[in-house]
Amino acid sequence: MRPLPYATSDRGVDLVAVERVLKGTLHHSALDPEWRVYAARHSDEPAKSVAQALGVAEKTVIRWRAEAGDAPA
Repeated sequence: MRPLPYATSDRGVDLVAVERVLKGTLHHSALDPEWRVYAARHSDEPAKSVAQALGVAEKTVIRWRAEAGDAPA
């Protein structure tokens, strides 16, 4: 289930921080490890660009998405 469009958190994840990291205006080290997984699973961007923003390998993003039941991008 996706959070409401105006929500700033979802199950303890700071959605504003996640969005800023994915846009490149905040360094990925600001995210807790669980938040990085959340970002990878909920982003519609290609795995390569998400991996670069999160500071992880593309294969890691693909694995996180597969574990959530999402098709890899």
